[in-house]
Amino acid sequence: MELCSGTENNGMKSILPENWWWAYWNNDALINSLQGSINHSTAKYLLWKYENYLEGQGKNGYTATRFDKIINPELEHISPQTPTDGKPVAAGYSRYTEAFKEQFIDCLGNYLLISKSHNCSIGNKPFVDKRNTYNHLAQQREIQNMTSKETKWTRELIQERKDKIIKFVIENV
Repeated sequence: MELCSGTENNGMKSILPENWWWAYWNNDALINSLQGSINHSTAKYLLWKYENYLEGQGKNGYTATRFDKIINPELEHISPQTPTDGKPVAAGYSRYTEAFKEQFIDCLGNYLLISKSHNCSIGNKPFVDKRNTYNHLAQQREIQNMTSKETKWTRELIQERKDKIIKFVIENV
């Protein structure tokens, strides 16, 4: 019985779902586990790995950024958990529908690895104000690049970023 798809054995990552016992942590299961809300410690670790990936793009010979480079690392909700003054659209965020709250607020695409002091200083400010402070880490600059034409943080951008991070996790972690 062949458990893996394709001609190359990729271990557990490529085991077909019909082999349910062996496929518990295949790529499909991993992708599914990264949808929606995610454990904060896990998210911090994945975003740290993603940071090293972004920093290393096109740069050979550099060592990875140590996790302790970020003093008291926290997860920043780019779209805040509570919309600014109850007017998220005016503040540069998507409408806070029930579906948006359930699927986008606590997902990898809306999280940013940031120091505690930085997180406290930006709080629930409008997106353009937060965006102006995102210049320390590669993933913060990624947010600036993603919003260079229109300075709004939308559900579409959250989904795009989440897809990029999940693709990175599947291919590299």
